[in-house]
Amino acid sequence: MINIAICDDESYYRTEIKDILSPLLNSYSINYNIYEFSSGEELLDNYPQNLDILIMDIQMKLINGMDTARKIREFDTNVEIIFMTSFPEFMQEGYEVKAYRYILKPISERKIEENILPCIKEVMKKRNRYITIHAKNYIDRIKIESIIYIETDRPNILIYTHDKMYTTRMSISKMEKIISEYGFFRCHNSYIVNLKLVESMDGKTLRINGKNIPISKYRVKDLKLAMTNILGDIVC
Repeated sequence: MINIAICDDESYYRTEIKDILSPLLNSYSINYNIYEFSSGEELLDNYPQNLDILIMDIQMKLINGMDTARKIREFDTNVEIIFMTSFPEFMQEGYEVKAYRYILKPISERKIEENILPCIKEVMKKRNRYITIHAKNYIDRIKIESIIYIETDRPNILIYTHDKMYTTRMSISKMEKIISEYGFFRCHNSYIVNLKLVESMDGKTLRINGKNIPISKYRVKDLKLAMTNILGDIVC
């Protein structure tokens, strides 16, 4: 079951998205619930349990979509947020709330399909994906989604998650092959980062979980391309 919420203060857009989503999800035999909210306040006051995907307009009256997302991230770090906007300059703020994608208005069936299906696939993969690491006297299973970044400490690698740091004897190149398909990118010879958790970046460093990570000058172009693939087509 996929739980999806649509939050927009214009009923026209809520109806349009729902009318596109329902036949699309039915055609793929995806079981779903769709919730509608007309404001950020209403969403926060009636937040659905186990919400998987939130499609939300940025320009709303009173509390806007970005501020609503900031409040949501205080209690829900798992929901995938897809923003709708007419103004691409909001993209930089999306790093802070870990937005999944941006959809530029006007909405179309093609835009919804191109963004919602990969997001659903991501949600389904996220529910059951782990890596197993071996240490001297024990084995650990780490939920891939919890990994913030990985750092080399030859002959080991250090795996930083939201809860703790793990050490295992493995090359960073091998780890890169294992997790690159899950939205991770090797931005430097010594670092792999979770692109979904990047807060900001410039040409030399990126910031993730409050830490500045160096970016190799040879990887900047590919990093921007990877960020585009993760967040959508509004990367400058």
